[in-house]
Amino acid sequence: MTPGAAGGAIQLSLRPGLRLRPGETVILTVIKRLDAEKWAVGIQGRVYPAFSRLALQPGSVLRARVGSSAGRLLLSLSDQPQDLLRSVLQRAGIPAGAESQLIARALVLSGLPIRAETIETIRSYLSRLKLEPHKAARLIATLIDKGIDPSSRGVQALLGLLSFGERGGADPRRYRGRRLPTTPQEVKEFVGGLAASAPDAGDAIQAFNHIRGRAQTWIVVPFVFDADKDRLAGTIKILFDPFLSRPLRLALTAGDVSFHLPLEGKKKKLSVFCDDPAMQRAARRGLDTLRAKFHNKGIEVDDIILGGDAFDGFSPIAEGSSLPSIDVAG
Repeated sequence: MTPGAAGGAIQLSLRPGLRLRPGETVILTVIKRLDAEKWAVGIQGRVYPAFSRLALQPGSVLRARVGSSAGRLLLSLSDQPQDLLRSVLQRAGIPAGAESQLIARALVLSGLPIRAETIETIRSYLSRLKLEPHKAARLIATLIDKGIDPSSRGVQALLGLLSFGERGGADPRRYRGRRLPTTPQEVKEFVGGLAASAPDAGDAIQAFNHIRGRAQTWIVVPFVFDADKDRLAGTIKILFDPFLSRPLRLALTAGDVSFHLPLEGKKKKLSVFCDDPAMQRAARRGLDTLRAKFHNKGIEVDDIILGGDAFDGFSPIAEGSSLPSIDVAG
């Protein structure tokens, strides 16, 4: 236990880029427990280690006041921390159960307003999908953002391709793979032919990629590679700015491992998310090599490998800490 993390406070491990001033109020997302009293929390869209004896709940969104004690930065919460998202739902007249909060967070991360009818629409489809609920909610929210009716014919197959290679997504064994690129030139050729690399999905995913979202425009490319006796399948998701005609971020998911990389701003940081404990250990062993390779490209690599529950397939859950701008239009 780090001294100073007692009572109703959370002590942060300071990192470059974290600009907090005593007296200001911030929103933080509790991502996951790292150890007995150590947590990963999201603040200002980035992930930081923190220490607290509070009974925190992963996924909670909290309001905290910044203070300091004995040279340490402390975030003070109320005696009984309240989930800010729950409060927002209650003010909007929406029952604030766990499922409603999960769906509301997906709407926030998609840039959509929290409306009771939208939450009920997404709720009605969650039980039909075999995906993890937080990923399923974000997928359906992305469809709604593009004006696609989740009840439309063919949407079930489209959802399978948008989560291709994941548990509950389309089965990659039905598709023919291509050789895994292993050289920079092969990678360049693959990237140059992304549109042709998707499995034969008919018109559904092509239509999805051509529709501009009201809040966010995502382009999704399923892929499947064969390397000796192994098969690698997943999706590349690109957040595209249709007005400036440039990509804003990239998310890559293959099985139990996901990567997220912002493509704008001076400081770009690659984040890694993984559910499988053995793969997590292997990933940690390879972080130094990965960090060295990306450093030459001006990209940092986060040294915390988070679980899959901290990523919804499009965005880190920590980005839900931007809740002050929530639109709760009725």
